[in-house]
Amino acid sequence: MNISRKPWPISLGIFTIWLIIVVGGGLLQVRGKPTQLDELVKSQLIFGVIFAVFFLSGVITCLNWWDQIGWKGPNNSRNLRLLCLPAMFLLFLLVIALSTDLPPTRILLIVIINTLMVGISEELMFRGLLFHGASSSFGIWRAVWITAVIFGSVHTLNGLITGDFKASVVQAFFAGMFGVWAVALRVRLDTVIPIIIIHWLWDCLAFLTGSSQGLVLLLFSFVLFFYGIWLLRSFRSTVAPVDHADRVWE
Repeated sequence: MNISRKPWPISLGIFTIWLIIVVGGGLLQVRGKPTQLDELVKSQLIFGVIFAVFFLSGVITCLNWWDQIGWKGPNNSRNLRLLCLPAMFLLFLLVIALSTDLPPTRILLIVIINTLMVGISEELMFRGLLFHGASSSFGIWRAVWITAVIFGSVHTLNGLITGDFKASVVQAFFAGMFGVWAVALRVRLDTVIPIIIIHWLWDCLAFLTGSSQGLVLLLFSFVLFFYGIWLLRSFRSTVAPVDHADRVWE
């Protein structure tokens, strides 16, 4: 059996295992006691997410899918200019973070490591494996929405750890919008690496500035959501083969 011909069901199977590792690992780490995400991220390394990174790396290596999931350079270095808008927003958050009292070095390192692992894990899973699987079966335009909806929905499960499902629904809304413009950049650049960096810095600076649910990130999220739609304005919805060779731009 040639598994490269069936990436969608394979990516769904990998996603299921990944979800069990991340959510199950988080529940085990907090021992079922409701814990705020800010407190968890700043107090200890999140081992479920770290293990998920190793799991995904091993699976992708075994499947030989590193190129398919976008672990490569951009298709055109000139397209890197598309990163300017999110980079401006990240710079603004950085200025806010530097203008406030940063946490002690130990906490800062924990936040940096945790958010980096989350960025790698979630991007390899959603803009990597799931996007590859969905686009190969449904076309890239549909894959944008499939992966964004799943990405947002998964964040509601944070309520199992925090005990606050209302806040988790709000977070899921933010995550869904993030998923649209992140995968739009993935499509235009044909690489997941800069998206990992953006995701890492976005989460890291949000936790450090306390802006994870603030008005600033709400504004940024809406602007970048419509930016993502704009990036895909010329895209024709066609069913893409495994290597995405039929990506067409007007």
